[in-house]
Amino acid sequence: MAIFNVDFLTKLDVQLETLPDTLSRRVRLRLMKLNRAVCLDCPEFQVPWFHERYCQQLQRKSTGSLSALHQQIHRMLGEILGGSHFAKASVFTPYYYGIDFECILDRNKKPLPYVEQSVLMADWDTVHWGQDGQFVGKKGLPPGAQRIAVEFLDSKAFCKNSSHLKGEAVIKKRHLEILGYRVVQIPHFEWNSMELSSKDAWMEYLKKKIFEEV
Repeated sequence: MAIFNVDFLTKLDVQLETLPDTLSRRVRLRLMKLNRAVCLDCPEFQVPWFHERYCQQLQRKSTGSLSALHQQIHRMLGEILGGSHFAKASVFTPYYYGIDFECILDRNKKPLPYVEQSVLMADWDTVHWGQDGQFVGKKGLPPGAQRIAVEFLDSKAFCKNSSHLKGEAVIKKRHLEILGYRVVQIPHFEWNSMELSSKDAWMEYLKKKIFEEV
């Protein structure tokens, strides 16, 4: 793709320096998302990942602080899985998707202690794609184990007055699945429903989402 070549990107960097900061940041973010989408959805194009340093800068700027709601879910995940060391909050994936929580289950759906995976593409011995279209590299997991991405979806993830997900949330789920995750989504309207108005109900809901849904 002509847009992702060094000559074009060098000229674009020069041009972006002349723009107001807000507009420049917006363009850079959208270009990163486009680069990521092409890398994940169309690996046959062999487009390089140009945004490693840019994403590292974004990651350093992120506060990593959890809201009261996310702290509540994190504590419950720890109780369900058998300890806080089984669930990690505010995780970055390869290609720098941020996910709310991550845990790991073995092939028998038993929790495994959380193991970091490098988000730096330079740390991966090989970046290639399996026959099932999934990203393949150093996962550091036992055979059959899988990373679970747990995402809380607030109202911004949905169309107005609807339970229909917006495109960005749909794309993120697809990309996480390409990266080897099973994605567990927690819609705000389910979590805040009258049916889930007690800790026991929330715990049962999370258990079903993590252990029973496929």
